[in-house]
Parts: sequence; C-alpha cells; structure tokens
Amino acid sequence: MNSKSQAYPIRVGLLYGHKPSGHYSAARALADFFPASIIEPVFIDLSEVYPNLGSFVAKTYLEILNKAPALWDYIYDNNFVAMAAMGIKTAVFPYYSRKLTEVLRKKNINAVVSTHALAAMLLAKGDNNPRAGAAAAQSSGKCAARPFKAAPLFAVLTDFYAHSYWPSKGVELYFSPEGTAEAGLKANGVDQARIVTTGIPVRKEFLLQEDSRRKRKELGLQANLFTALIAGGSKGLGDIMLSVETLKKFLGKIQLIVMCGENKKLCGSLEKKLVGQKHLKIVNDFVEYPADYYRAADLIIGKAGGVTVAETMALNKPMLLFSSLPGQEEHNARFLIKNRLADFAEDPRQLEDLIRRYLRHPASLAALKNKLSAAAKPCAARDIAAGIMKSLLPG
Repeated sequence: MNSKSQAYPIRVGLLYGHKPSGHYSAARALADFFPASIIEPVFIDLSEVYPNLGSFVAKTYLEILNKAPALWDYIYDNNFVAMAAMGIKTAVFPYYSRKLTEVLRKKNINAVVSTHALAAMLLAKGDNNPRAGAAAAQSSGKCAARPFKAAPLFAVLTDFYAHSYWPSKGVELYFSPEGTAEAGLKANGVDQARIVTTGIPVRKEFLLQEDSRRKRKELGLQANLFTALIAGGSKGLGDIMLSVETLKKFLGKIQLIVMCGENKKLCGSLEKKLVGQKHLKIVNDFVEYPADYYRAADLIIGKAGGVTVAETMALNKPMLLFSSLPGQEEHNARFLIKNRLADFAEDPRQLEDLIRRYLRHPASLAALKNKLSAAAKPCAARDIAAGIMKSLLPG
C-alpha cells in the first residue's frame, strides 16, 4: 500500500463464509478493535457474493454430516482431495476470484482480512501449497488469476488446526491460534516469518468477567444451583436432544440452559417433550450477544467449534466436549484433550459420570479452570488488529 496517497480511514474488507457463524463472529471481534478514525471495517459475506455456491456448499455440508459424517472427516484434510481442489481452482476459481475482486473494487477496499479459507484461496496471489497439490496447478498449463494486487491479504484462523486448503503464498500475515495450527501452516509451505501466534479472536463482550450467581438471577434462574449450558453453535448442531435427555434426571441438583441457535425444529421438539420442566431454560432463537448466558454457567457442554472454545476460555468457563462434528471440530477436540483444557464424554454414560463427578468433587472443575486461565488468549482480537494496522500504516 502506498501510504503517502492513502486516505483515512482505510477501508478493510472482513471476509467470512456466512452469518451467523464462527467466521462471522471472528470478523466482528476484529472490527471491535479497529479505531474508527484509522480503519473502517467493511463486512463481506461470501454467501452473498456467491448466493448459489454458498447455499449449495451449506446444504451439502449439512447433508454429509447427517448421512455420512466419516466422509466429511475424509474430505476435510485429505491431501488427494486437496490436490483435486487445486486442479479445480485452476479451471474454475478464476471466475469466482474475478467476481470477488469486482466486489472489493466497488466497495473501495484497501486491504482484506479473511477468516475463511475459501476467501483466502480466491484472493491469494500465486499458486499454492505443496502439501495440497502444486503439481495439479502446474499440470493444467493454465495460469491462475492474480486478483486485486493492490490490496494486501491477511488470514485469521478460527480453529486450532490448519488444514491443507490454506494457501502458502499471497497472504501478508497469518494469525494463528497456537503452535499446532502454526505447524500445519508451515507444512502447507507458509514461511515462518509470515505467521503470528495470537489466539482466536473473540468479541469484547467475552472479556468482561461477572458474577455467575448474579447473572443467573438476571436470567430468571436459581442463583445458587449448579448451572450447565448446552450449546450447538449458530445452527444448533450436535446431539443436543440426547444431551438434554441424558441430563434431565439431574434437574434439581443442576439446572440447564439449552441454546438452540437457528434450529427451530430442535427447539420445538425440546419444548414439546419438556413442557413445564423445572430448572430448564430453552433459548428458542439465535442470540446475537450470548455472553451473558455463558457467564451464568458453571460448565459449557457441546461441540468444539473453534470460536466457541475461545469464548469459553476467555470467560474461564470449563468445557465438557460432547458430539463434536467431524473435521475441524474433532481436530479442535483432540487439541483440547491432549492439553487437558477440556473433558470429553464419548457417550451418554460418560456424560452422566462426569456430571456426577463435578457435583461430588467441585475441585475437579477448579483444576480445569486453572489450566484454562493459563492457556487462554482473550486479547487475540486486539493483537490481530494491532498487527494488521502495523503492517498497513507507515513508520
């Protein structure tokens, strides 16, 4: 960027897959920390840029998870599939790349921050990572487009593992959660000098620590009762119904908050089955600002979405992993379990056993919280925003 001719504020495009999602939450977190006089964040939803492609990918993803979850795990980080994807990129991506580039030009974007691998692949200059099939790109005999040269591209990972699809070239800086993701990027061919370890960005609302009992009272819950929050992300995925059915025998000794996200079908089924049930709060819509529900909880139960995990760590809330999705979430779960940052229930019996242990031995949760406190990076969004501004601004 030519700093001498640059007008302020600098328009920075924040690219994510769709909303609501963890990628979108990460983009919002970065926007929280850009000074308005210096950076103007511009949110760009890939599902709006490519409406047909976005709906097709989302539908396919959910169908695979529902009918053949092992297939998604295979696709997620398979070198052969990644090589095929790079071949498709050479033939097909230039069209999508030009379309995205035109959107950026029309919006007068001066720099781009991607929280989604697809956007990084579309905009990265040069051809990609050796692990994911540089040979496929070379064998096609075609040159990939080199879109939007004037706009530096930054990439922000929202999982604790870097899969094969993150490009090796054309990204000014990668912002990585920690060492495991950093190792994945380097295996892709990314130069160490372009990787900054910051953590996963979370919004400012997750930086405020408040008394759990007071929050429970504000939400109409029993202030002094052990509280578990069951969450399934923005789409209410995972075995939420099974979790509730398993834990309802504990109601009275504990209370449950169940967040269904946008999953109206799940919410309706829960309300029908558990009508009038005491010590149970069903949150029957997607919550734009969920931090208060997290603050009210003593324990978070759910799948290992990267941003969800980072949010719970920022609030120092212990997490019990149950029914994580194949692919990125299973990799996240392995990272957390390996580093003893979460407990894991493989089936309903283990879920019951762990709840009993927490009730009988509260110190086991306290020990988990101590590990979380040491590993958490709650200020990642601030640090990423600072790194981007340092790269863009003169001096």
